[in-house]
Amino acid sequence: MLEWKPRRFLGISIGIGVIVALVLLDGLILRGLRSLPLSFTSFVMALTLALSVLLAALASYLVYGVLTLKYMMGRDGVFVLWAGRQETIPLAAIQAVVWLTEEGESITRPRLRLPGHCIGKGLDAGGREVQFYSTGRGADELLITTDLHSYVISPDNPTGFLSAVRARRRLGPTRSLEQTRREGGLAGLAIWRDWKALSLVTVAIVANVSLFAYIAFRYPALPEIVPLLSESGQVRLLGAKEELFELPALGLVVLLGNTVLGFALHRWERPVTYALGAVALFVQIIAWWAAISVMG
Repeated sequence: MLEWKPRRFLGISIGIGVIVALVLLDGLILRGLRSLPLSFTSFVMALTLALSVLLAALASYLVYGVLTLKYMMGRDGVFVLWAGRQETIPLAAIQAVVWLTEEGESITRPRLRLPGHCIGKGLDAGGREVQFYSTGRGADELLITTDLHSYVISPDNPTGFLSAVRARRRLGPTRSLEQTRREGGLAGLAIWRDWKALSLVTVAIVANVSLFAYIAFRYPALPEIVPLLSESGQVRLLGAKEELFELPALGLVVLLGNTVLGFALHRWERPVTYALGAVALFVQIIAWWAAISVMG
């Protein structure tokens, strides 16, 4: 089986540069947080820190995608591999393989892309979906057209790829392949297509983050000692106002634990995943009720 790889240097360099920039930003934020008192400003900085960590994880995933991107060609088809995903394009289904530059401006590229990394869905002049697996370097990009989908790839030797396709089409396939996409790794988990589970997790995350924000906003005006527990109007427990953050912190621990466990069990026990998401959301509601009852 023949193998081609894209020109990876630019995509990897840009991805690593983004990761390094985010790490430096995180360092500056952490330094600022050490010198700031607890307030809504410090909450915004902490939230920015959390979001930058997520962006760094996404950039790392994209770098991994560039490192794993390759194009395989056998007697019966073309196989595109990217970050655990495999596109199978039967040789018999290929209508044409042409230089993308021959299509002019008729192909719309994915909106979200980085220099050296163009992965995602675009559109052709007829509004049909075009799946990009390229580095975005126009001089290397080829357009593979079939009845079902079109694909844009960028092998480091596109001329050799074209020659190999023509040679194999003259020989003809030895067996019939199905045009499919097989997902693998984290991106292939079925939970990403389960809107019920994702909705529960999303609402729980919003409830938890907003509780952190609410306490941080009210924090400067609160007395140093606050009632942490009361029954029938009688205060039973007093504590430092810093302890109020234990409410959303507890909610966050439950949220993270239930989410990880739910993701792990989703493939076999979806009802359990929904139950874990519902419990995580219920804990956030209880934490909100406790915070409001204390702060008024």
